[in-house]
Amino acid sequence: MDDFRVPCMSRLDNAAIIMPPVTNDDATSLFRLSVDMDEEVDRERLQAALDRVVSRFPYLAVELRRGFFWYKFAPASQPILVEDDPQSPCLGFDPNRPGTCMFRVRHKGRRIACEMSHLAADGKGGMRFMKTLVAEYCRLSGHPAEERHPDVYDLDRKPVPEEYEDAYVRHYKPGLPHPVMGRPAFRVPGAFLPRGDYRVTTGRLRLADALAAARARNATLMELLGAVYVEGLQQIWLESAPEDRRCTEIAVEIPIDMRRYYKTETNRNFTLFSIVGEDMRLGARSYDSILERLKYRFRLENDEATMARHITRNAHGMLHPLVRAIPLPLKDIGARILFSVLGEKYVSGIVTNLGAVDLPRGVAEHVVRFELVQPPSTATKVNLAIHSYGDEFIVTVCSLLEDRRMEDLVFGRLSSLGLEASTECNL
Repeated sequence: MDDFRVPCMSRLDNAAIIMPPVTNDDATSLFRLSVDMDEEVDRERLQAALDRVVSRFPYLAVELRRGFFWYKFAPASQPILVEDDPQSPCLGFDPNRPGTCMFRVRHKGRRIACEMSHLAADGKGGMRFMKTLVAEYCRLSGHPAEERHPDVYDLDRKPVPEEYEDAYVRHYKPGLPHPVMGRPAFRVPGAFLPRGDYRVTTGRLRLADALAAARARNATLMELLGAVYVEGLQQIWLESAPEDRRCTEIAVEIPIDMRRYYKTETNRNFTLFSIVGEDMRLGARSYDSILERLKYRFRLENDEATMARHITRNAHGMLHPLVRAIPLPLKDIGARILFSVLGEKYVSGIVTNLGAVDLPRGVAEHVVRFELVQPPSTATKVNLAIHSYGDEFIVTVCSLLEDRRMEDLVFGRLSSLGLEASTECNL
């Protein structure tokens, strides 16, 4: 197969440009996708699969470089080798460190894991890379895919520029009003885990039971779990010391894949966010009340016209002539301020929904589990991720805190809804 190339230097997309100055070894920007195979993984075979897949996704096999005006991506200068998988995922990664590739592949026992930086891709792009890697590993193991799959790329097909376009800029609509900002949000208080630890608690439920519980409430799984998380934040707010309750807004960020509204083949970032929550000045609400309010607010916000305002706000700054002319060191200062003012300050936590994960026949039979871990955040500290695979619905609580109250609240509420989860934790 040809060693495909993209332009030697490419600028970061609109979502990624703010990340380098606010990303470090603790807030790494890494999200993780992993599979457990039905047998021990052969490391040499996995490396051979990775080598082929890297050549098909050259726009992800990149490292960060500083320019005079902008950060840029350059082809990875070091070989991309399979690493050992440690106990805590997604830590010890700083994209600003010279020679750091924007993803890494890890292995332990039956597990294959890919940790992808949000500087390079969002969940959809990461999924396509991961599914292609797993499919190629299975092919080399004598288990080729028995059907074509839209997320499993033909490794002999040359990548097209649309795969690494900045879709925010292409779909930018000048002149739209910017979204209205909320109020500063409550943050879960508490002591951090020792540095180098990131607790991942995974609960597995029967998908049929979870769907039945959601349908009984005229809700989606996203809405059902979003309300569970909001209620958990509400309970922690109620139990917190007065000095930790000065911010009375509980605001939960829910990523939205913009590919549902705009046609694009990009594997870079093309995700925006809907924010839902509660004002604790109005008093505590029951779970059912939170769910009903969240359903309508989320559906009201989650349409193309509303989300287009976020594209306009974000891309406008990147395209403005005065902003373009500012040297990078000053842009870094501005990015840190902007991230605090428009990003972290207004969010209590994040709920990510990867949706239903599927793999082609011939591959799926050899993948026992598929898992998602959210990027560690020193601001929101404890976040939620959900997805389904096969007949399982998976709920994952990702935390940098010693306090396990959120895990107890999430799985306790699910139990009260008749959804008993078998849980496991890495720490």
